[in-house]
Order: sequence, then structure tokens, then C-alpha cells
Amino acid sequence: MANKKKILMVLIIIICFALAAAITYKKDVDYKKEMAKPSGIETIDPNDLIWVKCTNTECSAEYQTGKRAYFEYLQEHPPSPEQFAALMRDPNKNPTPGLVCNECEQETVYRAEKCENCGLVFVRGAVRHDFADRCTDCSYSKTEDLRKKARQAKEQSEQ
Repeated sequence: MANKKKILMVLIIIICFALAAAITYKKDVDYKKEMAKPSGIETIDPNDLIWVKCTNTECSAEYQTGKRAYFEYLQEHPPSPEQFAALMRDPNKNPTPGLVCNECEQETVYRAEKCENCGLVFVRGAVRHDFADRCTDCSYSKTEDLRKKARQAKEQSEQ
């Protein structure tokens, strides 16, 4: 009887080790599949466009540019230590380096938003401590609107 218990215990231990090995192998295979997927800037469609606006008061150009090209430029031109230190002193300073404007050729172009409500193009994050897409003219925010609608839909589905 005691011999059968020992055999059963050994068998259970062997099954547990085999199960642990199978789970580890499966997790490793899943991890490798996930890591093989493209990620980062490469996943952005080169045809996607974003709004940009020149902050030079003599220019104030506003136009669309490639989203992928915009992020590639930022990756190639990280903020200098001086820009980073200035950001730490003045939190209202734009944290990204300016792009070269197509019109005035100054490094004063920043990512912008075009308000779906009034059509104004404004520098993204112009309203501090709020949604980045909050319009400086009419106070509309698409992000806030979408979240509000999602919250209402969730509340209705729960009822």
C-alpha cells in the first residue's frame, strides 16, 4: 500500500514537471511570435497625415505632413541638453524640437490639431493640463467627446 502511494506521488510530480515545461515552452513560442511582429514607427502607414503649424509669428503656416516622416524626424533630432534643461525650467515649453517650416525655413513647426468643430488649426497641447486636442477657440476636444460617448455606451449596456 505504501509502495503504491510513493509511485502515485512520483507520477504526480512527473506530470507537474511535464506540465510546467509545456507551459514554459508555449509562453516562449508566444513571446517569440509577438517579438517578430513589426512595432514602432515602422507600423505607421507612410500615407497617414497629421497637421503641423509654424509658431513663427511672421509665418504661421499650417499644413499637413506625413505622420511617419514626422516621428522619424523627431527620432533623428532628439532634444538637445539645453532644450531639455529649458523644458525643466518652463513646463509650458514645447518638449519636442521644431521641424523646419516649408515656408519660412525656420525650426518652428510643431504638431497641430485641426478642430472638427470650428476648423481652427492650433498647436497640439496649447491648452495646458487638458486634452492635447482641446481647441483654443471653441474648447472642443474630440478625445473628450469620444470618451464621453464610450462611457455613455458602457453605462447603457450595463443597464
